[in-house]
Amino acid sequence: MNKGHLYRLQQLHAIEKEIHFEKIKQESVVTNYHHVIHFCHVCFILVQFCMFLLNVDFLANFQEIIGNISGKILQGLNLIFGSVSIFLKGIEKFLFNKIQRHEKQKTLIEMELNTVHNMVSKALTDNEISEAEFENILFQTRKRNETYIKFEEVDLEIDKMLPKKS
Repeated sequence: MNKGHLYRLQQLHAIEKEIHFEKIKQESVVTNYHHVIHFCHVCFILVQFCMFLLNVDFLANFQEIIGNISGKILQGLNLIFGSVSIFLKGIEKFLFNKIQRHEKQKTLIEMELNTVHNMVSKALTDNEISEAEFENILFQTRKRNETYIKFEEVDLEIDKMLPKKS
């Protein structure tokens, strides 16, 4: 083995490591979004429970006893709780869309990691990574980086980038 081979092998392992860390980053982002969605859902349930308590019949009868002012306060609280529940559901929907996007990004990253790993394995069949094989792997990696950057900047639809299922 020559020094060029060792250098190319180190570079390829560094590329695989970088792609692996990107995958871990996407998984972490998805996990964090799931935590926020869970928190929003718990808050939504609490708000719905408060709205239920405000609408119970004995409170309606209680409004008649105490008077019109407390009835207006309870109606205002009900309106606030209703607005908060709508807001929480909107946040949940927004975060679900973000999760789907990051899951698709993670899939693309896993595909690239498998592609690079397969190309390195094929290049190592003769225990030597030639310059042409190394350049081919680097070209594929650069192409992926350009696609990933375009995806981030322009927000392309990921479904077009995923392979078609036959």
